[in-house]
Amino acid sequence: MRTILVSAYACEPYKGSEQTVGWNIVLELAKNNIVHVITRANNQEPIEKFLKEKKKTNLKFHYYDTPKIFLSLKNKEKGVYLYYILWQIGIISLASKLKKLHHFDYSIHLTFGNVWLPTFLPFINIPFIYGPLGGGEGIPDTFINKLPIKQRIIQRFRKLLKITACINPLFLYTSSKCKAILCRTKDTANLFPEKYQSRINLLEDGAIEPEIFDYHASHKKQYEVKIISTSRLIAFKNVISIVEALEYVPSSYKINCIIIGSGSEKLKIQKLSTESSHHIIFKERLSRNDVLQELSNSDIFISPSLRDACNLSLLEAMAVGLPVICLNWSGMAISTDDSCAIRLPVTNPEQMPKDMAAAIIKLIENPELRKRMGDAGRKRIKEVFNWEAKGLFMERLFAELDSKR
Repeated sequence: MRTILVSAYACEPYKGSEQTVGWNIVLELAKNNIVHVITRANNQEPIEKFLKEKKKTNLKFHYYDTPKIFLSLKNKEKGVYLYYILWQIGIISLASKLKKLHHFDYSIHLTFGNVWLPTFLPFINIPFIYGPLGGGEGIPDTFINKLPIKQRIIQRFRKLLKITACINPLFLYTSSKCKAILCRTKDTANLFPEKYQSRINLLEDGAIEPEIFDYHASHKKQYEVKIISTSRLIAFKNVISIVEALEYVPSSYKINCIIIGSGSEKLKIQKLSTESSHHIIFKERLSRNDVLQELSNSDIFISPSLRDACNLSLLEAMAVGLPVICLNWSGMAISTDDSCAIRLPVTNPEQMPKDMAAAIIKLIENPELRKRMGDAGRKRIKEVFNWEAKGLFMERLFAELDSKR
């Protein structure tokens, strides 16, 4: 039985988003290995409660948070990244102490997997597995000028990072220390120099727990439909395009649209929605169960994001059985196929809302198609995007690396 050290900044039971990625992957790792996980101290109470109830003896958690002076950073939209970097620096001493106490076969940098955010695990000399990683994905060039000026600068800086990856010392050092590199998309895999390409495996880190399938869209054959989007309301998530698209859908179609989320674009989106002939409401701070219930009571899910390595909200909607409208781009093109989604071509900010409106009308007028696509998405999640499959993938990877030692 192997002993593995995992850095999982986000790792908590009964949560969605990044927390569920960290949590479910370490649960899978612990089926056949002893797993030591370094995570944030504010995750301790729910984790310890779970471990006590489920008697998970192969999982050992170690908790760390930065000095209190820095804690407020994580509550700010951009401050969380600075806080994360400080957290990564802070766990070096904890990881070094654990190394002296245990013989680790591998170390893994798990959540917040982005090639542009640092990890310092390679510096403590345990055979290192990097990922799953994103960061190579980008917004289509035709959409960059639609973004607020600050976001345009950020996106152009991301492009500069991609161009200069080959001379980025921290990126190259981390790459050189990896025994394996796990990338969510080919865009990220292509960032790595040719000499490291043989170490790369593609692994999208998103999956859905079996209990989510208890929620199921009703697929009522009605002319009035409910459209739903669950997303952070920030520029590259492009949620405003849903409101723009509804301007091209005649008011004779009875549509209720619910937008769940919060972020810097919320007021802008709300202001535009007041001009719509359709009923658009906004909600935020819902529990995951409440979000899943809203999905179950909906008819169409729209994910208009311009950049995502893996969109867990999209996977949840598919698991519930909703047909999807999304861009045929980035991680969305991997998560979906044509049987479960109307995948819009990459065009431009003027054409995309028109294409989205056409897709909305098509699904409104075809309730049988909505049900067929929803069922196909549900089937795809069950067969492809499940946590057990991630665990089996990791076991095969360990076996392959073991054979080379």
